Amino acid sequence: MAFDRMLVETMTPIWPLLDGEEKPMVITQVASSVTRAIAIAPFHIRLPVKSASLFLSFCIVFISVGAGGPLARNRRAERFYHLLQRFPGPVGSVVLLYRSMTLLAFYEQTPVAEKLLRTQALNRVKRLEYERHFSPK
Repeated sequence: MAFDRMLVETMTPIWPLLDGEEKPMVITQVASSVTRAIAIAPFHIRLPVKSASLFLSFCIVFISVGAGGPLARNRRAERFYHLLQRFPGPVGSVVLLYRSMTLLAFYEQTPVAEKLLRTQALNRVKRLEYERHFSPK
């Protein structure tokens, strides 16, 4: 659904390790994963979540008008999400639901996992070289 995609796009971490063509593919897969997870929820959960996501999406559109780019739009949306999370109620809960599902689905994507493992391995090699170089003899 377009509303889910908009929320997922603004909640997806801005991660510089993803290439230009990988980011749209990852966002599409994350949005599809989040949409599927909400679609299989029971009706009494799905209805309020969809209603709140519709409201949130319209708010994000109005907030991000004239933002100047995706980074500025994401920053404005992030401030709005933080404001909503401070208030008790269903909208804050839906923001938390989307945020946690988005992050989980994001880190489960193959390109993201591969790059995380690669950077972890590089950091391990650098640490070992540093220790070998500067360890007391």
